[in-house]
Amino acid sequence: MSQLSRKGWVCCALAATGIATAFSPVALRAQGVEAITPRFLSPPPPGTGLSVVAFPQTGYEGPLVLRLPASARMLGMANAGVSSSDGDAIFYNPGMLTQARGVAVSMQRYGARATAGSFGSVQSFGTYTIGIGAQVLQYESRSSAPLFDNERGAPRLSDGGDESSSSSAFSVGVGRVIKGVRVGVAAKYAEERLGATRDGVLAMDLGVSKPVGPATLALSVQNLGSGPDLYYVRGALPTRVTVGYGGGLFPVWEKWDIGMQTQLSVERDGFVRPAGGVELGYVPVEGVAFVVRSGLRLPREPDEPLATAGLGLTADRYSVDWAMEPMRGGRPVVHRLGLRIR
Repeated sequence: MSQLSRKGWVCCALAATGIATAFSPVALRAQGVEAITPRFLSPPPPGTGLSVVAFPQTGYEGPLVLRLPASARMLGMANAGVSSSDGDAIFYNPGMLTQARGVAVSMQRYGARATAGSFGSVQSFGTYTIGIGAQVLQYESRSSAPLFDNERGAPRLSDGGDESSSSSAFSVGVGRVIKGVRVGVAAKYAEERLGATRDGVLAMDLGVSKPVGPATLALSVQNLGSGPDLYYVRGALPTRVTVGYGGGLFPVWEKWDIGMQTQLSVERDGFVRPAGGVELGYVPVEGVAFVVRSGLRLPREPDEPLATAGLGLTADRYSVDWAMEPMRGGRPVVHRLGLRIR
């Protein structure tokens, strides 16, 4: 790599975190994160034994698993994965499928009360690339306010509750290169179960990507469709539009590699969420790399962390990744462990 290319790549990597350095609690209020006014539902049908006060509702979006991280490597960089080229690309952008390869498996624990896991695989078949993925979340909800807890999202998963609940999604995607642009589409079935109540929906993701300079420019539109109907409330899918630029790891100096991910998402309710991160790899011998990752994002929920971090070890085609989210509000640090095979 030329000296000019190295300097350009370092600048791109620094820009990945530059979008997040101005984040502060003031920005949360500017986005309206704390402006939550509970609304109550109409009385449920007679004979159900349910109370009107059991359902405070503040903008329920689900299934919940579609709002959680799906990759240990990406979580270490603030879950900025729209330009991911691993087996977990199916969860972030089907437009990256033609560039992605391999298998990615990961699991995340939210204290002792909830566990999330994912499996993604991307393989090429002639001019087409096929991706499949599964995401599963097992957690506990409160029977007194199931939708309210769900709306508050990941920071509350470690709190637990008195009812066993789950959230899952299964995806199939296809990608192809058309006139130099990588395009992809994915269909998914997602289901939410809160106690004995459940509903499943169909959703679609669209994506495009194109190599630009040392990395990839990518765009995705995720979770198009109708949301689940739970407790007589029609929720909304967590639809979002994301544009990003990222790639790596690439050599920049002797025994040192660098990578970056940066993106900007606009969610269904207009919330604008920037995120970005960098990863620095040390290569003592060819085929082996020790990686340190860090990322910043604008939190959505009040107790969601601003920063994430992670570590990785790569040996030939195998990579082991670890990432953490230091949840606020007195909640435990959340850990995710993953394995990638390319």
